[in-house]
Amino acid sequence: MKVSFIVVTYRRGKVLQVCLDSIYAQSGLSLPYEIIIIDNGGDAEIVPPSNPQIQLRIERPEQNLWAAGGRNLGIQLAQGEFLVLLDDDAAWHADTDAAQLISHLEKDAKCGCAAGISLTPDGVPIPVELPHPNKAYVLSAKTPIEVPYCFVTGIVFRADIVKRLGGYPTRFGIYMEEIDLSLRLIDAGYRIVYDPAIATYHYKSNAGRSVVGDKYWKASAINKSRFAWRLLPQPYPFTTLFIWTMAAVIKSRNPMLLWDIWKSLWTERALIRRERKPVRPETIRYLKSIGARLWY
Repeated sequence: MKVSFIVVTYRRGKVLQVCLDSIYAQSGLSLPYEIIIIDNGGDAEIVPPSNPQIQLRIERPEQNLWAAGGRNLGIQLAQGEFLVLLDDDAAWHADTDAAQLISHLEKDAKCGCAAGISLTPDGVPIPVELPHPNKAYVLSAKTPIEVPYCFVTGIVFRADIVKRLGGYPTRFGIYMEEIDLSLRLIDAGYRIVYDPAIATYHYKSNAGRSVVGDKYWKASAINKSRFAWRLLPQPYPFTTLFIWTMAAVIKSRNPMLLWDIWKSLWTERALIRRERKPVRPETIRYLKSIGARLWY
């Protein structure tokens, strides 16, 4: 089997079926292919594909594995050479999107991941989901460019590389797990390509979303710091920790978050030390050459 789609879902209702229908409609793919659904909520109602060559597999874990753990389970189960990951509240904008993404990996052995642009349902680009800190640069791109990271609104990975790298950092749960894997992929010698001709509509459903408000700012600051201490050379872990804890306090208007964030990181300091494996100097030079932001 050449292609495996992976969708992690948690109580997204009808928008999940919109996502799946857009996968069922994809053309130009090697058949058969599989769709693996990790149903973290355990109650998703799914209409299966009418095409018998599209193999649907639904896994319902005993507990919520969150985004990172759910994707890792899907990656572990996948049989395909290429892994196509799509958010459960996103849908392809054209029936050739997945095949075109995969073509980048087929043409270039050093392309480890390919991604497209994320749009609102009205077709407007979503700046925060562009895979580069310079949003204007990405929006102006007319041809594929190299980018420092990717989001799972619609991407494809080489299965062997992702499995060798160990997938996503499970304990991140949600937020920054994508950046962490992206950096390890680049450090392994692969590129991430953004193709502006490929897109997904992101409905950004709030159904099933529990990490909001202060919880969002706390989780974001903690995971950004975890990521920096795991993978970035000095002084970037310190600048990341300072800037994002301050941002969390300012955005939430809750000074107690500062204590909560620092306490959480302090309790896992031994684990962070064991995990620490800064990327190569060559990787830092490459990231700077394509405009990546490292200070925070």
